[in-house]
Order: sequence, then C-alpha cells, then structure tokens
Amino acid sequence: MRMPPDLQGHGGSQRAWHLVEALRPHGEIHFVLLCKDQEFAGVDLAALTPLVASITRINLGGAADLTGGRLISRGPSLGMTLTLQSHEAPRLNAAALRRIAALLPLRDPDLIFAGRLGAAVIMQALIDRRLLHAAPRVVDFDDIMSQFRRRQLGSAGPSYSLPRRLLVRLDAAILARAERRIATLWQGVGVCSEADARRLVAAGTTAVIVKLPNVVVHPMLPTRRPDGNFNLLFVGNLSFSPNQDGLTAFVEQAWDDVLDSVPQARLAVVGFKPSGAIRALVGAHRRLSLHADVPDVTPFYATADVVIAPIRFGSGTRIKILEAMAFGRAVVSTSLGAEGLGLEHRRHLMIADSMQDFVDALAELARHPARRRAIALVARQFQEREFSPAAMQSAVAALLAAAGHHAPADRAARPEAARQQAIN
Repeated sequence: MRMPPDLQGHGGSQRAWHLVEALRPHGEIHFVLLCKDQEFAGVDLAALTPLVASITRINLGGAADLTGGRLISRGPSLGMTLTLQSHEAPRLNAAALRRIAALLPLRDPDLIFAGRLGAAVIMQALIDRRLLHAAPRVVDFDDIMSQFRRRQLGSAGPSYSLPRRLLVRLDAAILARAERRIATLWQGVGVCSEADARRLVAAGTTAVIVKLPNVVVHPMLPTRRPDGNFNLLFVGNLSFSPNQDGLTAFVEQAWDDVLDSVPQARLAVVGFKPSGAIRALVGAHRRLSLHADVPDVTPFYATADVVIAPIRFGSGTRIKILEAMAFGRAVVSTSLGAEGLGLEHRRHLMIADSMQDFVDALAELARHPARRRAIALVARQFQEREFSPAAMQSAVAALLAAAGHHAPADRAARPEAARQQAIN
C-alpha cells in the first residue's frame, strides 16, 4: 500500500485498514508500506501487528531513485510530467526497483494485493523486471485518479494558470494510461462505487471489476439537546484540494446568507493539516471555528445538528458522508459529494448543487428538527446495511475469487520453474 492503515486517520487510511481486515481470512498477510522520503515517518504501524505476519516500510526515495522528476507533491509537477510520470503512477529506475525488491519480505507470494494505483504500478514494474513472481494480483483503485484530475480541471481549472492547467491535463492522461495497463495486466480491480465500475468496464479493461464499498463503524449518537444554536460541521482532510475548494466556496459564497436565514448557526471545521489559506478563511468569518488534527472526531459529531459536504470535484465516494450517517447526523451535500453511495434526496440526505441550495436546505433543517432526525435515522439504517465490514468482506472475497486465488495449501502445486521468476 501507499497509505498507512489507520482507523483514526482520514478516509483513505480508514479504507486501507478495513481492506487488511477483510484480507485476513484468506491467508497470511505480509504488509508493505511504500512511502517517499519522510512521508508517514511519524505513523506507528504497530496496531497492524495482530492482523499481519510481517510489516515492512520501504522508502521510495527522492530524485536519485526516479527516471527524471521527483515525488515532491500530491499533484502534478513539471519534473514529473516532463518524464511522463505521476505521483500516483511513478516510474522508478532499475536501481530503485532492485533495492525495493531486496527489502520485500517475500518475492514468491500466492497473491499480490495492491492498495491504490501507485502501489500496483510499482509491483508491476518489479514483475516486468522479474524481481517479483507474477502471482495472481488484484488492486484496489479506490478512486479513479484520471477522472479526479479531469474533474479538478472542470471545477477549479479556470482559476489555475495556463501552465498548471496543462500539467493537470497531462497528469490525467498519464494516469489514464496507467489505469488501463494495470486493469489489463491484473486479474481484478476494486473501486468504491458502481459508477466507477461501469466506467472501467466501458473503457474496455479486461480485469474483473468489483465494487469494494467503503466501511464505517461508529455508534449512533443521541440527538443533541437544544441549546439555542444550530451547529453545522465540516470534517475532512484539510490539505486535500476538493475539501479546500468546497469549504472555501461554501464559506465565501453561502455562509453570510446562511446566517441571515439562521442567525443561530455556527460552523465547526475539523480536519487534518489545514493550510494557511484555510486558517485565514475561518479567521475572517464570524461564527466559524477551526479544530485541527484532533485525536477523535466523535465529540464534534455529538454536538452537531447537520454535517455539510459542499464537494465540487473529486472521484470515488466520500467517507465523511458515511461517517455522518453512522453517527446519526443529517447531511447536506452536493450530488457529486454523494455520488456512488446510492442515496436519495430528502430520504437519506439533502442534495444541494448550488450555494443557494445549501442556504435553503440548511434553513429548512433548522426550522424542522423532526425532519432532520427522520433523515438521519433512515440514513443510519442504510449505512449499516450497505457499508459494513460484512459488505467489504464479501466484496473482497469476490475480488480474490476473480483472480483465481488459491489457498496456501495449494502453493506446492505450482510448477517449480514458475517460482524461479523472482530473481535473487
């Protein structure tokens, strides 16, 4: 994986944890975290110990380990795109690949499971150079990153400089090529929504495509006692561009109108690594508060009446919405924010596709507490049924079956010659 599993982390880390849990019944797991330089240096992986046979952290390094370019940012950079690579689909040179292979806990696995496109690209490069046995292999794309980049251009692109727009467009093309290659060479691909599964099928990929739902497990919180305030909550990774964009648009374009309609409204912004721009945004507006890098979001949900998700670009599904549903809080979201979750407007949540729609929906929910409680209850029941650990376990089993995964006892039946493909 390229992301550390963590139940208390952001959405991608939570998904990674549930994937490891779902894989556990299928065999012995040797977990490898592929990171760059000091990325995740402070993350403790010890919590994984009961779930896996071994834990290995491999540093991908910097410029000396890449064919040109450097993994310097989450988005496209000039050095990377000029060498036709991406942060999400890196191209490592031969020396780097040999070093990674030497650090792997084994090079003759019964199955390779890659978390995210970048991990699959690196594993395939090892296979191409015969540094890793070409076992059955599956990947969880989670998000389709090429679509993420295209939507980023459509929503935020007009504010970008011309060079940046060109870089994002080229990055999308590079990612799309990498996605097609992996979905052709690998036996199974997981995505987090049926819509994304249909997109990959329509693209003509040969892998079996399986929906791997996001998972959230939280106790339903009691309804908050009235205290004269109408408390709104925004939760998310505040270094993630869709969250920054959506929150900024809501605060700058809708918040004053919300306060005109609901003077008792307050908004708590909770998340990891807020940028200076986000700190300034919150500080410049009344009745907003920022809570950065908190150890537990539960107290903020406990004091919230409604959770907002004003997401205007992105891909995959939003764990923040599932989290709110699990805690028993009504949600107001854009259609794109709720994409892929199978939710119905006014039944499971309120859909607001313009900032005026957000103002109107929040005013309605402020006036009708019984309506927001009813929406929250139906949403909680839906989340428990469709986005549970059992649903993830069933989907992972289907993905492994599609790859023809054999039990560990069958390993000895493989021809000895095939095992020698991994070069020591």
